[in-house]
Amino acid sequence: MKPISSWGRLSQHNHQIIPLHDRNSIPNIIHHIKNHLGIAHGMGRSYGDVALNPEGTLWLTTGLNHLISFDESSGRLRCESGVLLRDIQKLFIPRGWILPVTPGTQMITVGGGDC
Repeated sequence: MKPISSWGRLSQHNHQIIPLHDRNSIPNIIHHIKNHLGIAHGMGRSYGDVALNPEGTLWLTTGLNHLISFDESSGRLRCESGVLLRDIQKLFIPRGWILPVTPGTQMITVGGGDC
């Protein structure tokens, strides 16, 4: 167990941290964890405590940071959930594409659910 706090440092709780690096191995990894329950956790920059699971498991998605495909004609990007918005912007703005909405920081991951 490791103490983790949210970006706003409202609280700190112990968590079991399971780093994920290969999207193809995720079902096998989850299957071998005792209770199978957990939440996805990227950079931990969520406001409030939504990225925390006190005394539970965090599936650390920052290692799932690969671009999978990009359709130049539609602008549709398929990527893993640990890709940083900063990296998407750095790669695609010079190609004429920009994210239509961004939060106050680019140092967040795309998400936790699409592994």
